[in-house]
Amino acid sequence: MREYDLIAEWYAAERVDQTGVPEVTALALSVPGSGLVLDIGCGNGIPLTRALLAAGHSVVGLDSSSQMLVRFGRNCPDTPAVHAVVQSCPFSDAVFDAAVAWGVMFHLNQSDQMKAIAGVSRVLKNGAPFLFTSGDVNGFEPKEDTMNGVVFHHWSFTIDEYRHILEERGFALVDFHTDTGKNGYYLARKSA
Repeated sequence: MREYDLIAEWYAAERVDQTGVPEVTALALSVPGSGLVLDIGCGNGIPLTRALLAAGHSVVGLDSSSQMLVRFGRNCPDTPAVHAVVQSCPFSDAVFDAAVAWGVMFHLNQSDQMKAIAGVSRVLKNGAPFLFTSGDVNGFEPKEDTMNGVVFHHWSFTIDEYRHILEERGFALVDFHTDTGKNGYYLARKSA
């Protein structure tokens, strides 16, 4: 995503909190053994990729921002990462034990979110969890937000709409909650 290329240095300096770490750690603990986890929108690898690695899992990062991936390589030097978009997930079928998409889905328009969910479903093993963040209102018209002077657009569905979309793509919605920063977390599991 071109916008993240523009703010990569600022983001690396600003994203020092632990937002998302409790949820990603809980996901990591639910995956038996040392699983292979796809970190969609891995950014610079801090703090979420590092949390997954600390839990004993292998991680493959995926990000559309080449500038974020440069920093990811520095922060997680032994962890592979791919420059791509989740809508055309460039991996083999059923290879991952879990997937995380923190701060990604709501940047995609609704059509691309459906493609992304289908792509994640394809690359996950049966029974694998998928944790992603997004809003909980129907947002056909994009909302705008600004980070460090760069405009970003956001879209979302309602919880019931996400449930339906997930079910159509082979998932069951297990949980939805928000954190103190009003980030909405969707936990789904690929049907066996």
